[in-house]
Amino acid sequence: MAKMPTRPSIADQLEGASHELDLLIRDARLSPDRRHDRRHADLEERAQAIAASIVAPFRGGRTPSAPALAIETQGAKSSAWF
Repeated sequence: MAKMPTRPSIADQLEGASHELDLLIRDARLSPDRRHDRRHADLEERAQAIAASIVAPFRGGRTPSAPALAIETQGAKSSAWF
């Protein structure tokens, strides 16, 4: 019987998210502070992916039933359509 590969620990999985968050913060500092430009949308998309990667280790092997079709932010309010 073949041995199943071991899954990285929660801490190891969070390390990757930590690195990506550090890169996001660096890029946000370099980015002009205009909330409606394309660069801001790219930063937000990366932040959403990082947030998902932080939560994923705690949810085990479960994957979302479907990805969001669209995510929209208006001021301090965000909406997602599934």
